[in-house]
Amino acid sequence: MREEPTGELAQEGRASESSDGGLVTRVRSGSFTAIGDPHADLERAVETMSREDLAALVLGARDALQEQDARFAHMLDIGSALGNALHIDDLLDIIVEKTTELMGAERSTLFLIDGRTQELWSKVVQGSVNIEIRLQLGQGIAGWVALTGKSLNIRDAYRDPRFNPKVDESTGYQTRNILCQPIRNLQGHIIGVIQVLNKLVGAFSDEDEYLMSAIASQAAIAIENSKLYLSAIEQNMELIEIKDRLEHKVGELDVLYELERQIGRAQTLEDVVASVFEKTLSLVHAGAGVLTLRGGIGQSQQQVWVVADRGEWKTKWELTRGVLSPRLGIGALAVRSRAPISWRSSEAPGPDEEVCATRQAVHELVDELGLGLEVENAYALPLMDEGEALGALIVLNTIELDEHGQVGLGQDGVKILSVVAGQLAASVAARRRREEEEKNQRLVSIGQMLSGVLHDFKNPMAIISGYVQLMARADDPEQRSTFATSILKQFDQLNQMTRELLAFARGDSNILVRKVFVHKLMDDLKELLVPELDAHGVALEFDLEYRNEVYIDTAKMKRAILNLARNAAESMSAKGGGVFTVRVRLDEELDQVVFELKDEGGGIPEGIRDNLFESFVTHGKENGTGLGLAIVKKMVEDHGGEVLVETETGVGTTFVIRIPRKVAV
Repeated sequence: MREEPTGELAQEGRASESSDGGLVTRVRSGSFTAIGDPHADLERAVETMSREDLAALVLGARDALQEQDARFAHMLDIGSALGNALHIDDLLDIIVEKTTELMGAERSTLFLIDGRTQELWSKVVQGSVNIEIRLQLGQGIAGWVALTGKSLNIRDAYRDPRFNPKVDESTGYQTRNILCQPIRNLQGHIIGVIQVLNKLVGAFSDEDEYLMSAIASQAAIAIENSKLYLSAIEQNMELIEIKDRLEHKVGELDVLYELERQIGRAQTLEDVVASVFEKTLSLVHAGAGVLTLRGGIGQSQQQVWVVADRGEWKTKWELTRGVLSPRLGIGALAVRSRAPISWRSSEAPGPDEEVCATRQAVHELVDELGLGLEVENAYALPLMDEGEALGALIVLNTIELDEHGQVGLGQDGVKILSVVAGQLAASVAARRRREEEEKNQRLVSIGQMLSGVLHDFKNPMAIISGYVQLMARADDPEQRSTFATSILKQFDQLNQMTRELLAFARGDSNILVRKVFVHKLMDDLKELLVPELDAHGVALEFDLEYRNEVYIDTAKMKRAILNLARNAAESMSAKGGGVFTVRVRLDEELDQVVFELKDEGGGIPEGIRDNLFESFVTHGKENGTGLGLAIVKKMVEDHGGEVLVETETGVGTTFVIRIPRKVAV
């Protein structure tokens, strides 16, 4: 085990040939080594021994046993101490302390191999100063043992060329002799080196080498266990950290999902801001948030919504609204640059124009809106939609630590704001497009309704014109009065048509219900229908199975039947005429009055049957607006009824109107 033999074993072997068999010498030396049969040797020695030699033999054996017991106890102490220490630094301290004590040396050093640099490193305590020693493999006694895996027992360190005296020179320590052993793990790989310096009495013996080998084995097991324990702790901490990050991310996803749901459900921008900002600001740990939108009042100012934490004595999140010049504020900078803008009060003022402009923009925002905040940091993100900046999302006074360890918005906060800004931009853009479409649709609807009104006015105007001509030729005052009454009825009809169209455009569903007898209603309809149907070569027939009362809005019901009759007349006119039949019956089971209006026209084209009652649906009518059937459906539904249709191409169409006999109002 030693690099150079000391010769002790050979000397002891020769000593066995002395008059006392060398036994006393070996016992006294603490190296009781039996030669041949120990029992025979002992008997011969005892027989020839004097009383004094025998006493010396017993005392020497006792001292040797006590020394062995002490070493065994130290080994147990080392094993117990190593078993209780799991932290690597504590473990190394125990190994060094116990090894020095057990080996009877002045000092011990334990080196470990750094897996990253492949160097030996150790810390040697010199009084109150910690000196870290690092050696390359092969450098010095410890480096040589680590490189070769062989142990060394050197009696005179300064005579060995492998000894490096620089440590002694730097510390003032004087190394005399060294015992150095490699430390191997269970796989046989060298993980370090342990060495003891300066035996207190004499030099290190062969038995010291055996003992050091046992200590190195225990140290290897303890160091590997410590590494496994620390690795398990580290992995467990990593798992806990990963778990925490996953829980945080899941929480963020839950919040973002809730934000998206609330944005989609909100009716106004105020609802969006109120529902979104509180959660967003809490998520990024900010003290206030501002949403700015371009346009606003007169298309010349930014619309601004502010949510701020006013402190524990006031409402936690207070929502206010205002306006701001389109050139002011950090949000305006983000809109113009179409890129995020960040700022911290800790940034040096300096001559940097961009930093100065950002600082001024932050103060403009706070001062113009009267926020009353001392801004420590700010972050503005533009709301982008198809390359256009609609406005900006701004957060103030976040208390997170960014990737540089500074207070401000970190990468996670930036990602959250980017998602929220994207959702807000999509919501704002969708609302604006919807409002623009509704505006355009209203304009189109108004134009089409005006066209319909003008078209529907033709027939009453024609009737009025006819009665006026008759009045001009009539000399009988009574007859002229009758014509005048008919003309006034047509004017009433025109007024009613105008009111109904306007009510339809406004979505007004109010009806004026009164009791009417069916036969009287049909008489009034006959007066209106006959002239128009005659003009198309269409005959009118009534089949009144039910003639009693019904509770309806007379004007609206007349209007519905007139629309259906006009459509029927135009359809039958294309076939050269026909019969338009109005049948009225009572469904006693449902207590409904049923109007069946049947024509002998060409039927409804298949292309419009599925959406027949929608607004602006028309087919083959030169001046049609597509509002007639939509108005019919709305009037019937206002009465709590329904309208159905049965049609067959080339045969004709029947519209069925079912309304309660008594309409609830």
